[in-house]
Amino acid sequence: MMPRILEVPPGAVPLLAWARAVPAAALRQLQQLAAQPYVVEHVAVMPDVHLASGVAVGTVFATEHHVVPGALGNDLGCGVSAHRFAFPAASLSRADLEQLLSQLARVIPVGDAVHRGKGLPLPPGLESPALSTHRLTQAWERLAPRHLGTLGGGNHFLELDRDGAGDLWLLIHTGSRGVGGAVG
Repeated sequence: MMPRILEVPPGAVPLLAWARAVPAAALRQLQQLAAQPYVVEHVAVMPDVHLASGVAVGTVFATEHHVVPGALGNDLGCGVSAHRFAFPAASLSRADLEQLLSQLARVIPVGDAVHRGKGLPLPPGLESPALSTHRLTQAWERLAPRHLGTLGGGNHFLELDRDGAGDLWLLIHTGSRGVGGAVG
């Protein structure tokens, strides 16, 4: 998919969108960011773009000589990973893909729906991390047992994709599982 070029104010870097739709409020945040003197090259707008506090989630940009803490938002600890399978996507029928996705949905916990209540015991070494404030320690103790070991919630996902060459990929966007929000 080639990016779309979104409208920007005069003097701003380009906004390149890989998202099918960009919410109006997020677009205003993106346009404001693209006009900042410390942003170089362009601002990339990912498919999960949405309004956030400060910088829209799903925003990727480069700077020179600047760090922009607000760009992390509350998605601290999120990650994206892709794995290419050793066989072409066409080798699986639609029914095969639907069955595979259904099985993945059954075995991969999402959010804290699986770990309601107190949650699961944490592995040794994760039980009492050294955190900067008592409030963060309390958030860790409350959230980590319910959220660790899950995909996360909100805009976090697992999907199967086919690239231009026909290869099958597994794409995973995991979340900070509540702890990132507490840090943010």
